[in-house]
Amino acid sequence: MRPVALVTGLSGVLGGSAAPLLTSSFEVIALTGRRAPQADCEQVTIDLRAPRLGLAPDILALLAKRADVIVHMAGSVDYSASPQQLHAVNEAGAAEMVALAEAADCPLVSVSTAFAARHAQAPREAAAATATSARPAAYHRSKAAADERVRACRGPHTIVRPSIVMGDSRDGSMPELQNMHRMVALLAGGPTAMFGHPDHLVDMVPRDHVARAVHRLAQDAVDGRPLPAEFWATAGPAALTMRQWTQVVVERLARAGRPVAPPLHLDPFEVALTDHPDWDRLPRAARRGMATLWVSTLALAEDHFPTSLTDLDRHDPPHPGRPAHTVDGHGGFDNDRARALFAADVDWLLDRTPMPRPRTQRTTPGPAPHRPTPAHTVRERA
Repeated sequence: MRPVALVTGLSGVLGGSAAPLLTSSFEVIALTGRRAPQADCEQVTIDLRAPRLGLAPDILALLAKRADVIVHMAGSVDYSASPQQLHAVNEAGAAEMVALAEAADCPLVSVSTAFAARHAQAPREAAAATATSARPAAYHRSKAAADERVRACRGPHTIVRPSIVMGDSRDGSMPELQNMHRMVALLAGGPTAMFGHPDHLVDMVPRDHVARAVHRLAQDAVDGRPLPAEFWATAGPAALTMRQWTQVVVERLARAGRPVAPPLHLDPFEVALTDHPDWDRLPRAARRGMATLWVSTLALAEDHFPTSLTDLDRHDPPHPGRPAHTVDGHGGFDNDRARALFAADVDWLLDRTPMPRPRTQRTTPGPAPHRPTPAHTVRERA
């Protein structure tokens, strides 16, 4: 008989890629919330915010008896949700999954984020309160709290840390638009400047790469192999800089017959939101988009994340005693490959989603006269 995996989040962006892998190796019981997954498996409705997942004691006990491994991918990624709402789903939900894993005496594979430790920028985010409700730091803090719950698990466990999850590596496809896609649309509007330090890293990894890592870890868990405390599903040293990210978008827009001039880069740690040179002339929707970009790029940094990704097609499983894997070790995932993957993402988006036309009148790059911006904060053109 196949081992039984209790899986949350199968209806999400990552879950959609993980579902066919997990159902091929496990008897999957999907623990579902608002949306039912498109997967051929048994399903049980739960509430991550509720004690005991909102389940009757006998149902919970039966699930614990059947489980050989738990894969927890569900959570709230709503940047506009309140801290209380985020912690109710992410932290409290993680605590309930830990309790279930301990009751089942089985391993737990929990998906978090590579950005969990980057929430110190919360006070600066507050400066954008009138323009956007997005608060990435609140989400990051809730995931950090969830990670603490997982670390306290008395049984085998691992925390998977994906960076920004991008489209499928084969064609850039994505079941639903992400914040990254909205930033591409913003750039298609032809702004004279974009927020984001040009040398900070925009670490992105295809959703199917993360799904394969989750699947491999679940297999290792039921096979009795030691699990790493953390698995970094990231591009690491191969990640694009903000400058490169912008270059890819500009190049793909030009290829699609939608040329825009490369924008200036404004460091969000050095300039205020309203220091954008076009701020007074931006439409309301564009202001909201720029404000969301401003708060989002506060979480980026020049230092790259660690990476645990290796060539997942290899048959030799990961082992804690093996030297740390580098990005170059998994299928040639280097900076050129990262650019190509993101280009496929942009092409997929441009083929399926109407993009705004660039404004016909572009202002001369530079700050508004009544809001001087220090010269060193306006970077060279991408």
